[in-house]
Amino acid sequence: MTSAIDDLLLAKDVSITKSERLFRCLFAQTKNNPEIAETVLLLLRKKGESPNELGGFIRAVRKLEKTIPQTRFPDLVDGCGTGGDGANTFNISTIASFVAAGAGAHVAKHGNRSISSQCGSADLLEALGVKIDASRNRMLKALKEARIGYFHAPLYHPAFRAFQPLRQKLAQRYKTGTIFNIAGPFLNPLRPARQAIGVFNQDLTGVVAETAKKLKMKRVLVFRNSDGIDELTTTNRSILVEVNKKTLRTKIIAPAQFGFKKGKQSELKGGKRKLNRKIALNILTNQETNATRKNTVLLNAAAILYASGRAKTLNHGIELAKNSIKSGAAYEALKKLIRISHDA
Repeated sequence: MTSAIDDLLLAKDVSITKSERLFRCLFAQTKNNPEIAETVLLLLRKKGESPNELGGFIRAVRKLEKTIPQTRFPDLVDGCGTGGDGANTFNISTIASFVAAGAGAHVAKHGNRSISSQCGSADLLEALGVKIDASRNRMLKALKEARIGYFHAPLYHPAFRAFQPLRQKLAQRYKTGTIFNIAGPFLNPLRPARQAIGVFNQDLTGVVAETAKKLKMKRVLVFRNSDGIDELTTTNRSILVEVNKKTLRTKIIAPAQFGFKKGKQSELKGGKRKLNRKIALNILTNQETNATRKNTVLLNAAAILYASGRAKTLNHGIELAKNSIKSGAAYEALKKLIRISHDA
């Protein structure tokens, strides 16, 4: 561990092997010695996390996680943002996940309670009536029947509990995410080979894409909006890196490409559970009157559908997403997940 920390103090990248050893030590010791963990997380963020450091972190976590039998859905996908952008938006990717499920994709949603915002994905789902700590068998059943299941990170990564106070402290003090945010999308216990990932820092688009490539994932979209949001939005242009197994392709996308009117960032502001629940239900029941909110969800649902292989292009994904909401399929996916999560 000392060797890895020495490297970080010199702003040198740590090898994947050293990184794995470092984090295995931190997971074992942080409860009793959080100061070392805080130093490591801050040094990594200051230098900028490398694909090898992310890879070592992921290896260390996977050796400790509670596993789930792998599913046979070829379109299995997850859609999430890293968080840590400080934008306090409503739960865009969580709502988009129901829209994608309603359009036919199998969505393994992996999430947690809020670290830096007022309402994380788990907080929203709980407010909507989902039993977030339901057994893995219930959630696997939901994945099959509702095409969406929720896999609560603390249940599968118990080693993370000791880091929760530290992560909240760093988010409040420094207004930034850590390697936990960056690696989070890769820690889904079902290990989907397809993902749509929003990141909180533009420099991370390439790092996360390279990590997906190292993990030999099938199709991953990594993006960040020019307003600094870890989502695709209709408020500004976004940088998007598409990973198809061993190839990477970077492009800039804009709202006008999809026929969307440019909105204001303030229209995407969320709040506490009650407000975010209202926004979610308005969108899923096709009653949302704010075009920026609805179109932003459509765009992120399209990204999930394209990553899953259900959509041929993002434009095709938007059409599928619109129909998912209009037909009631998106809301039906939510209702099924709520029911199955409470089944005996």
